[in-house]
Amino acid sequence: MKNFTEARKQRLQRPPDFTGNQLNGFLQVAVRHGLPGALLGLVCLLHPTMAGLLTDALQPALAEPAVYAGAGALILLLMAGFSSVRDRRFDLLRLGWILYLLAVSVWEEWVFRVAIPYFMVEIGVGLRAAVLGSNLIFGLMHYFTLRWKWYWCLLAGLGGMALSRQFHHTNDFLLIVAIHWIATFINTPGLPGQSKPG
Repeated sequence: MKNFTEARKQRLQRPPDFTGNQLNGFLQVAVRHGLPGALLGLVCLLHPTMAGLLTDALQPALAEPAVYAGAGALILLLMAGFSSVRDRRFDLLRLGWILYLLAVSVWEEWVFRVAIPYFMVEIGVGLRAAVLGSNLIFGLMHYFTLRWKWYWCLLAGLGGMALSRQFHHTNDFLLIVAIHWIATFINTPGLPGQSKPG
């Protein structure tokens, strides 16, 4: 059992280095990654023209709110059900973790797929370079805030490129949030520092 727990801790994170020790608890993850990201998302939302971008990107959901609400509820139920089976129990902490992953998916998609590329294009950067730059920042953020190994950060950046492409084709913000939420849950289904019981 101990070996499984250690393997889970080591899967994503590097050994302690200049960025600090490993993150072994929800509060550590929320403070180092969730809080700064949420603040960055709020700053982007306060930009005079960016709120309109988000409104435009929410139009598909606003046109069919019942479909999107139903899909979101179904995803939540499936994740909660999987957690219950995986951990042989379910509690509010696990539900909190699933909802935290949703919140992270919302602000990361807002910042890195919409706000930063838009800002870069506004200051004269080409669209492709803006998307590439934004997803490079996205990967680097995981290196410094979550202390991921470099190849996981590279995969995060490539996944971000795929989400950028999806957003470019659909302009559907909640669709890319849902994809991100599912992918993040698959990658980290349990709370930091916890593993499947033996």
